[in-house]
Amino acid sequence: MGEVGARRRRLARAVRHLREVPLFADIDPSILESLEAAAERRKVTAGVRVVEEGEPSGFLFVLLQGTAETRKREILRRTFEHRIAELAPGEIIGEVGFFDRQPRPLTVRSLSECEFLVLPYEALDQHPEVRARMSLHLAQMLRSAGVASLEGERRRVALGELVLKVVVLLCGYAVLLSALPRLQSLPSSSSLISLPIVVVVGWGAWRFVRNTGYPMEDFGLGWRDMGWSLLESLLATPVFLLIVVSLKWLLLQTRPRWRQVSLVQFPNWKHHLAEPFVLKLMVLYLASAIVQELTVRSALQAGLESFLLGRQRRWSAITISALMFSVNHLHMSALFAMLAFLPGIFWGWLFSRRRHVIGPIVSHFVVGAFVFFVLGVWLP
Repeated sequence: MGEVGARRRRLARAVRHLREVPLFADIDPSILESLEAAAERRKVTAGVRVVEEGEPSGFLFVLLQGTAETRKREILRRTFEHRIAELAPGEIIGEVGFFDRQPRPLTVRSLSECEFLVLPYEALDQHPEVRARMSLHLAQMLRSAGVASLEGERRRVALGELVLKVVVLLCGYAVLLSALPRLQSLPSSSSLISLPIVVVVGWGAWRFVRNTGYPMEDFGLGWRDMGWSLLESLLATPVFLLIVVSLKWLLLQTRPRWRQVSLVQFPNWKHHLAEPFVLKLMVLYLASAIVQELTVRSALQAGLESFLLGRQRRWSAITISALMFSVNHLHMSALFAMLAFLPGIFWGWLFSRRRHVIGPIVSHFVVGAFVFFVLGVWLP
């Protein structure tokens, strides 16, 4: 009776562990017990390369606990790897090698503490039912790979269009704005000249977002998290304004020829903001802030964050967008363009937290209105 009880417990354990793996669901319990007897359990810590690309294939790995990732080396740069996918419990590794017995095509690395069930191919070969299930699994993989390939190509094309169109829009915007001082001698005011520029650039960014075919929420233009984005903007912007004031004060203290410049250029700011000309400029600045955030955040940053790969894609998208935002202000001065990198990072961070453009737009307008019409940006 003791042997019979032990056998039943082993059978129950085998069924419990392997039935949780889709590949082995509904397989005869005696087969599962046989596989369990031939298997080895392997526990690893985070960062362990469980399977190495190019090594011989001989075992099927079943991820029981934890998360792992698959990686692939570049053909020309063999030391450089790309992250392909993340693996969750229940997924298997080595199904292709089971059929062709060729070297491993991918590297598998644990992302957390993991437990694997390692099954020799010879043990799997002994059961025709398992071979049939493996064939069906491989066919499903090929079907899914076709869909993933299509989506990958779609993302690649969208990213290419994103980079091309946004760069053209931002460069055109900067060039046209840099020509405004010459155009101010014309009968039309600078506001009437620059407003059509803002409208054209905003229309181009909107057209790109619409033509991608992806949901508007992916670009921060839906209703999702709109309230949270606005709230975080209202809470974080005053802190950022203190940083801006401190930065100007530091510049004035460290540059002797700037010490005659006032920290606050317009101390009577309420009267200054009530002037009709200033009000008109603020309306124009609001339109400009909307267009810049729509272009830099909704089109460029959201697109890069969605289409780039790797763990650093979020901060890569924020940094690249901030750089483009800085370049967009070169028509003012090189120093101002460099200083514009800081709010570019701040608004990129705000956008990335909730993936909505309303917060960066409000913060952009408030910060810009404060800097231009209260604090002042004049420097000798």
